Amino acid sequence: MRCLYCGSTLSDVDYCTNCGADVSVYKKIIRLSNALYNDGLEKAKVRDLSGAVTSLNLALKYNKNHVQARNLLGLIYYEMGEAVAALSQWVISKNVQSKKNPADYFLNDLQENQGRLETMNTSIKKFNQALLYCEQSSDDLAVIQLKKVLSMNPKLVKAYQLLALCYMKNEDYGKAESMLRRAGKIDRANTLTLHLLKELNTFKGVNPKPEEPKNEDSVAYRSGNETIIQPKTFKDNTGMSTVINIIIGLLVGAALMWFLVLPARMQAEKGSSNQSEIEFNEQLSSKNANIKQLETDLATAKANEEEAKQQAQAQDVKVTSYEQLLAAYAAYSAEDTVTAADALQKVDAASLSGDAKTLYDAIQTDVNTKAAEELYTTGYDAYKKGDFAAAIQDLGQAVELNADVHNGDALFYLARAYDRSGDQANADKFYQQVYDKYPNTNKARQSASYMSTPPVEGANAGGENASGNTQGSNQTNDNTDQQPPQDAGEGAPDNTQE
Repeated sequence: MRCLYCGSTLSDVDYCTNCGADVSVYKKIIRLSNALYNDGLEKAKVRDLSGAVTSLNLALKYNKNHVQARNLLGLIYYEMGEAVAALSQWVISKNVQSKKNPADYFLNDLQENQGRLETMNTSIKKFNQALLYCEQSSDDLAVIQLKKVLSMNPKLVKAYQLLALCYMKNEDYGKAESMLRRAGKIDRANTLTLHLLKELNTFKGVNPKPEEPKNEDSVAYRSGNETIIQPKTFKDNTGMSTVINIIIGLLVGAALMWFLVLPARMQAEKGSSNQSEIEFNEQLSSKNANIKQLETDLATAKANEEEAKQQAQAQDVKVTSYEQLLAAYAAYSAEDTVTAADALQKVDAASLSGDAKTLYDAIQTDVNTKAAEELYTTGYDAYKKGDFAAAIQDLGQAVELNADVHNGDALFYLARAYDRSGDQANADKFYQQVYDKYPNTNKARQSASYMSTPPVEGANAGGENASGNTQGSNQTNDNTDQQPPQDAGEGAPDNTQE
């Protein structure tokens, strides 16, 4: 256990031996989180998955950086058929502990088997569609959809529970009980499953099966799950009845021979000559139909393959965006705004949704502003030391994040860095931007004097008319570059209006 203030290893005493902070409450919280993790682990071993989820969520509430609890929670979600929830837990775990984390194995296994991930994702979509059918009272469509879901994802507990409810609504209690038993095999102590089983037993008691009418002339007994009915007595026929029955049988047999057997034999002999031709035509038609079906299946398979590739690429972009957003948030929390800004630039904002989009919008402006200030400071320091390559890199990133950082000084010194490194074309471009955006200022006059050609009035869309600003600019010397932009000394760029 490490100190939350200085990160040093804690001893048995209730204070940090390194920084002297009181860590007694912190130790109790960590022990409580570990106890809840152990409780969740024990419940998971006996397949009390819902109870394990509750304990592990509490453990993470007390210690959000508990990697083992988060990995186990992801495994339990995956076992219950909820692959998206499992993936979220493993991604967070990987960002908390980037090295020697079992979550790497789980994520790699899912990414290498895109087919399985796509199947689980499709099953979740079909489950949501079935839920919509239930809300619209289309129980038959919901049952069909849920059967497809369970064929694709046989561990989705929620699908078994919803299908059982549909069967209970249709009074098909046997199938409902079967679905709930299957859900119980996956999650033995699920509260909803146990509640539905209790309600199912109540329904069975209210609507018992009607008793079969008794037959006094027969005896009924059970053999396994079957009921066998056997007559008590057998009545013997008299001799006259036997003779009459024999005669009737002979007459019926003769009639059958005359009306059925002989015509059929004659028809068979008559049609034998055409049988070969009929069989040949049937085989030819069957082969043609098979060829057309194979062509259709091939076209469908190609279309499905292309769609699967596009969906897999979109899923990779989405996973990467979520990972970069989490990395940006972690860097932002650690006040490393430059790293946070770099991670935010790699996020595809269009692929985010819900809380992730809200988080992205909440931190983007603050991160870009602070990162631009830090990059300006490091870029200006590099410029003063004569390291123009590093100055161009840092100041360029600062201008890209916030073109007005430090009231345009970053833009001005970026132009100076290009100028002093020998890249006059880029220097003129940024001089022109300074001249247009900050007219009637010292930095605008200096920019006009440093340009290889006179500045163009209003060259940029955001610029203002600054005619006449170059007067006296040739008197500026290069000592300006050695002063920080906030100084008011001679030659320093500022925003003073004439």
